Amino acid sequence: MNSNFCVYPCISFSYTGCGWYYGVDGLKLLQVQVPTEVERGRSAVLGCRFEMEGDTLYSVKWYKGGKEFFRVVPKDNPPAQTFNVEGVQVNLAASDQNQVVLENLNLKSEGRYKCEVSAESPNFQTVYDVAEMSVVVPPRDSPVITSPKTVYRIGEEFMANCSSFPSRPPATITWTIADKPVTKEELTQYPSTLIDGGLEASVVGLHLKLRDAHFDRKGKMKLTCTASVGRMRIDGRTVVNISIADASINGDYPRQRSLTLDSRSGANAGIWQKSEFWRFCPAILFVVTLMCQTFG
Repeated sequence: MNSNFCVYPCISFSYTGCGWYYGVDGLKLLQVQVPTEVERGRSAVLGCRFEMEGDTLYSVKWYKGGKEFFRVVPKDNPPAQTFNVEGVQVNLAASDQNQVVLENLNLKSEGRYKCEVSAESPNFQTVYDVAEMSVVVPPRDSPVITSPKTVYRIGEEFMANCSSFPSRPPATITWTIADKPVTKEELTQYPSTLIDGGLEASVVGLHLKLRDAHFDRKGKMKLTCTASVGRMRIDGRTVVNISIADASINGDYPRQRSLTLDSRSGANAGIWQKSEFWRFCPAILFVVTLMCQTFG
């Protein structure tokens, strides 16, 4: 999976004992590269590119939230050191003055990272810049589609919910019918539900009046629910077909159809009969669905 990177142009500063001022010669920081989003449990490479321009390197230091967690001082023995900072686990063998490798990222790993480079005498110049990194937790499975009824007729009001498994950030849910987006007026956005561990579950409802145009020539309506998390587009899809319920008449598909569930991309789904309970308690419905999947 490719990570997006923030690349920051940097400005050189020098320390005179009374403050920082812009420098034009000597040490220059060219780029600080930090992934903008990384999936939980993965590794990340943080890069720090600089040019000495005749100066001698004294140290390269990395900070998270103002706390130093890694430094390289070429004259020290050993030159590289790590310091304990919550959420930061450095792969020392893979890290040097140009990059630091972080492993087993978790939610406490996200935040602001700073690379600071200092030169030896006589200039004692120091340059630095900062960048933000977020940690993404994708849903553990594809979203779940639920509906309060099993049989619908053309002209009836169709209702369904699409519920994502907990993630961070909360999943963005989209609906399509026959691979075409539904209108905003047909959607109901429910508040996300906070789960232990800082994850959130999303629920988006679909409410429309069934028309002939919703169905193909075989009398099926293809519903697709997609849950996307973060800018990395970690997608999960669930497809539901509303198909023929009784025999066709004069070669045409019938006016009544039943709700049948296809399991695709690891998707699981269920049918619920209590329409009023379903309509007003989508979050509770999702929790019950998870329990059924876990213990059923």
